Amino acid sequence: MTISSHIERFYDLPIEPFDADKGVQNANAAIRLEVDYDAAEDGAEMIDVLARLINDPKVNQIQALILGCWEEAYENDAGIYVDFLVEHAAALSGLKAIFIGEMTYEENEISWINQGNYSRFWAAFPALEHLQIRGAEGLELGDIAHSNLKTLIIESGGLGSDVIAAVANAKLPALETLGLWLGDESYGWDGDISTVTPLMSQQLFPKLTSLALKNSEIQNEIVAELVKSDLLGQLTDIDLSMGIMLDAGAELLIANQGLLAGKKIDVSENFLSAEVVEKLLASGLDIQVNDQKEADDDGDGDVYRYVSVAE
Repeated sequence: MTISSHIERFYDLPIEPFDADKGVQNANAAIRLEVDYDAAEDGAEMIDVLARLINDPKVNQIQALILGCWEEAYENDAGIYVDFLVEHAAALSGLKAIFIGEMTYEENEISWINQGNYSRFWAAFPALEHLQIRGAEGLELGDIAHSNLKTLIIESGGLGSDVIAAVANAKLPALETLGLWLGDESYGWDGDISTVTPLMSQQLFPKLTSLALKNSEIQNEIVAELVKSDLLGQLTDIDLSMGIMLDAGAELLIANQGLLAGKKIDVSENFLSAEVVEKLLASGLDIQVNDQKEADDDGDGDVYRYVSVAE
């Protein structure tokens, strides 16, 4: 699977592409900024688009902002745009949600998206409720402390252990949704189960109800830790999709179905056998099992399995 299309809604709002000449038409939409290939060829730059937005008369009414592709995102990192937003945070006083890096694979492969340093971001937007980041190259989160953030999602083809450690050390008392795409070791994932286990803490996230630890090479090990964690009881949604879960991981879910009763669970796009899929569906769990993948066999006895989103 690759990310082949743009999102159609964000922060439960329709999306309006920003036209710098017309300005913001509907401040109740999520405003999407981008510099596509043709515009970049003509010399357009995201920093100029942002400047036009900041000077728009409706800028302080914007609730949700999306930064799509920018010129040469495989070389130019998002840090300059994050800094620009921080420096103009007063103008964006109504901002509740932001998505930085909302690009398709045709615009830029996910592991080529250059992110940046978010250390100053947390204090600049105290009213923010939703932060979503796509791409982890060069991503630095700094010391995370935010009283109102409810959703944090980082989509990647490979997430570094330093980023995960920053989340595990975060002070996010209001967080309800956490989503991390852990990815492939060839594209930035450099951890193991001990890297991820600290996230499964009720003390760390007292209000968390939705957890996605997905797109992972260690999906079975994540299941094993999650079913014995003190966080499990408060979760209502668990996303373990897009990774390398084998039958043993699914069997653990079945064995712990008493603990998982009433929770929505997604194990789509893993490597489960048809037999185990049938057992999951018959178990009484509220579970999604769509689009199971098949391992590649090179004919010499070597079998290869891949997460859904890597490069």
